[in-house]
Amino acid sequence: MSDKPLGHKKLFFIDLDGTVYLGNTMIQGAREFVSKSRALGKHVYFISNNSSKSKQEYVKKLNSLGISASEDDVVLSTDGVIEFLLGQGCKDIFVAGTNAMRLSFEKAGFNIDSSNPRYIILGYDTEVTYSKICRVALLLQRGVELIATHCDMVCPSPEGAIPDIGSMLALFRTATGKVPSRVFGKPNREMVAHLIARHSVTLEEVVVIGDRLYTDMELANRVGCDFICVLSGETTWSDIEKSQFKPAIIVENIGRLVDFV
Repeated sequence: MSDKPLGHKKLFFIDLDGTVYLGNTMIQGAREFVSKSRALGKHVYFISNNSSKSKQEYVKKLNSLGISASEDDVVLSTDGVIEFLLGQGCKDIFVAGTNAMRLSFEKAGFNIDSSNPRYIILGYDTEVTYSKICRVALLLQRGVELIATHCDMVCPSPEGAIPDIGSMLALFRTATGKVPSRVFGKPNREMVAHLIARHSVTLEEVVVIGDRLYTDMELANRVGCDFICVLSGETTWSDIEKSQFKPAIIVENIGRLVDFV
């Protein structure tokens, strides 16, 4: 392996939770890696399945941690859902998510609390209530179609893994027997395909950096590019040993990659 294995890479898709930060704590070396990559002319995008926050909130958080970012630099799982709904000409939905997520859909022109929704949009709801759970369950039993913003089972936190949308989907499957008709976000290649086309790069010049095998590595597999796994989030060495596919590079944290670009 070259001593600069990322030297020829031009387009970086970097996961946030568990890769750039844990909770409100920056992971060691993340700021330096992003800064050096940009200084060398790399295109850096931050990608997240976490639909509990808006792009504005992610930008504010990154900036507060010393990483310059704009909304154009952030790619969320909700982006694809909104594009799909607009393409369907659908306006009446029920959004089961945080206030920030609901506002994102409202700003896009949707009626987010329709009494007769065409779709239920389920996100990572850190503000969940039992009444909201009941509303979703009853709508599912009425035959309303369920769409999930992503599939992550857990979300990394400084104290350990906490339930994410996949755990909520398991709850609704147990209660109603219903499963989502569509799941967006990573690992669907559509999440990043438009950006690869925009920058006119080859797949050999693209890399995904993240902490999950079933979303981040699977995204890289579906795109056809390299994947770098950081061990600062969900994935452990044991998980990698059990996996059929292996990352191109495995590091303790993203800061270890500073000398690789």
